[in-house]
Formats: sequence, C-alpha cells, structure tokens
Amino acid sequence: MVFDPLLRTLAERGHDVTVVSFFPIKDPPPNYTIISLEGVAPPAVETLDLSQYENPSRLLKFMGLDRIIKHVMEFQPLADLGLGICSKIVDFAPLADALKKSYDVFLVEHFNSDCMLGLAHVYGLKAPLVSISAVTMMEWGYDRIGVDNNPSYVPILSCGFTSDMTLMQRLENAVMNVLYKMWYRYGIQMKEQEIIEKKFGRKIPDLQDLAKNVSLILVNAFHSLNGVRPLLPGLVEVGGMFLNSSRNSIPSVST
Repeated sequence: MVFDPLLRTLAERGHDVTVVSFFPIKDPPPNYTIISLEGVAPPAVETLDLSQYENPSRLLKFMGLDRIIKHVMEFQPLADLGLGICSKIVDFAPLADALKKSYDVFLVEHFNSDCMLGLAHVYGLKAPLVSISAVTMMEWGYDRIGVDNNPSYVPILSCGFTSDMTLMQRLENAVMNVLYKMWYRYGIQMKEQEIIEKKFGRKIPDLQDLAKNVSLILVNAFHSLNGVRPLLPGLVEVGGMFLNSSRNSIPSVST
C-alpha cells in the first residue's frame, strides 16, 4: 500500500499498469489492471506468544543469547507467511496469465519472499527488475545490490541500535546480521525454490542469483529517521512517497 501512489501515478501518466496485490485500490484508472490475491492466502501474520522468552535463564542472559533468541522467534512468522503464500500463488491461474505477458519493467516487493522472482523466470518474463520495500532495508537485501552493511556501525532493523554502539551492541548486531541472512537463505529462499521446482517439475536458477539481477531498489526509508549509512546509486530512499502532497488551506479558527 505504501507504493500505491507510485503505481497510480504511472497509470495516470499513460502507462499500462498490472498490479498483483492483497489490497487492491478502489476506483483504479482505466489502464490499471488488478490481479487480486484476496482470499488466496491469509495476508495477516499470526500472533506469537513471546512470554516464554521474557524470563530467560541466567545462563542465556549471561551469554547474551536471550535477545538473540527473541529476535529469531519474532521473525519466524514472516517465514511461515512467505512460504504459505508461495505455495498458494504457484497454482493461481490469473497470476500465471499475467506473468506470461510482456512488460517494460517488473516491480516486485522486497520483504520476506523471492517466490515471485522464480515464477517470473518460469513464465519467461524478461523485463528489468525493480524491487520495492515498504519498510527499511532488510539484512538479506544489501548483498543483492552490492551494498556493504558493515555491522560495526550499520544497525540491523530489529535491534533498535544507532550507529553509536557499545562493543556488546556491535557484537549482538554482527551476530544477528549473520543469523538473519542464514535464516532467510535456508528458512525461506531455498524452501521457496523447492516449492516452485516441485510444482513445475524442473530446475530453475538459484533464487539468490535471480535476486541479484535487480536494477534498482526503492526503499521506504529516509536518513533523518533511519540514520546515515553508505548506499549505492541503485538503492534509493523514497520515504514519504505515500504521503498526500496536495496542499490544503489552513482552516480558520474562531476564538
């Protein structure tokens, strides 16, 4: 939904836009085609009871593992959600029909899944790839565009640190950086690859390699809020794109 203004503006400027979404917009322009995923898979993340991790053992606290375990458990529902959706959309005929068409550019959300990249390859979609992220950059996304997110001064999303970290915070940040990348690789990406290959009965290129074909990443972040970090021209912060830019007059107030 963050990028609805971008997609609508493209259509209003004369481009033919096809959008696959759980949240189709109301009153789309005439050249705005919607492939609705409503009812295909649950769009909500199930709740997770974290109370069992609120009072970890003294040993875990001493080793600094209590926060790490909680981070991992908080993100696991995202893996379950991504895999569940992937297993459903591989059989979704309207999506297959849309991916068989020709496009000038292919925009895909960068979050908890690369399933759409595999499907685009299966159906022969050749358009340049642009990733869009409704949140700040996820740890597993930096490598695909060649950005160095050095954990000694670039805090990961879930830790809540700034670039000014203590030694222990840097250690935690570095450990979580590695764990999240491994978790995404083995807990999501490789399992989605299995789902796609099982469905179509043939091998496809590694999703990790397909993800590196990205030409541009648009991320809903801004350095005044998310901190300054080294970026490349292929990663552009567009925080605030979803805001209404129209100017309204200040209402008069009677006293």
